[in-house]
Amino acid sequence: MKSPAFRVALVLAAGRGERMQPLSNVIPKPALPLPEGPVIASALRLAAETGVQRVVVNTWHLAERMAAAVEEVDLPEVEITLSPESQLMGTAGGLALARDRGLLGEDGSVLVLNGDGALGLRLDSLVAHHHRGDDLVTLALLPHLDPRRWSRVLLDAGGRVERILSPGPPAAEEAPFLYPGVMAVSRTALDDLPATPGEIPDLLWGPAREARRLGGVVVPGHWREVGTPAGYLEVVIQRLAGRTVVSPSARVDPGASLATSYIGKNAGVDAGAVVENSVVAEGATVGRGTRVIRSVLLGAVEVRGGEAVVDEVRAEAR
Repeated sequence: MKSPAFRVALVLAAGRGERMQPLSNVIPKPALPLPEGPVIASALRLAAETGVQRVVVNTWHLAERMAAAVEEVDLPEVEITLSPESQLMGTAGGLALARDRGLLGEDGSVLVLNGDGALGLRLDSLVAHHHRGDDLVTLALLPHLDPRRWSRVLLDAGGRVERILSPGPPAAEEAPFLYPGVMAVSRTALDDLPATPGEIPDLLWGPAREARRLGGVVVPGHWREVGTPAGYLEVVIQRLAGRTVVSPSARVDPGASLATSYIGKNAGVDAGAVVENSVVAEGATVGRGTRVIRSVLLGAVEVRGGEAVVDEVRAEAR
């Protein structure tokens, strides 16, 4: 039997998700509902596809909600373990804390994934590149989608990361790549991480690049950022592909009109309501004769009295 590429993966899911407010005030960004499960599901499934035996998920912001979302993802052959943080450790600090708790094993490289993106990647080339080389860290990369929107990663001729630049128009000679939030971390780099709060670019990528051992490899597939309410709605609409999906726990009156929308858990839509290109989930309700267009309603939100909600984001905790 072929041995797994990685025995353990860590999915980062602890942050506040400030750009996702007000939605992230109610639900952690990686726990936001998509038609096929919470946002984090794609990272968990991608890790499982590499053959890992355990996936560790770090939590802090709205930790109970995050834990509940993880439980929704059915991966029977993989052990999923939480690494809760009493204080926000940052991306590097969360990795070090999981290491110190013994959750990441004692040897071998670790796959690390951001839990807040919609990932549809194939990692064979990342695995091969990382295991045959001497990278401390190897980044999965994509051809850049929009250099003015996201940071640009530049590689040298040997596949080492030469520079990581802020978003902006690339120079004429640049061939920029996009980091979609997946990397392989060697045991050496993992063991060298300080057990203090901090971020991956400073504490992991920086030392690896200085040692000229920060690699990058282009992988096939796709990625979508789920970073803002507008980006979240865009991903949902894209995944729906013209369909309307209604959760089994939702209540939708036959007299309601639905088009290209996701009606999630415990949501309600009354007769005469119109919902188009929208998300109504986590108990939100749309009353009789109301209109919800290109909007997101989450939590204890009630739209009543013939109100029209157009291009809005509303979220209230229960």
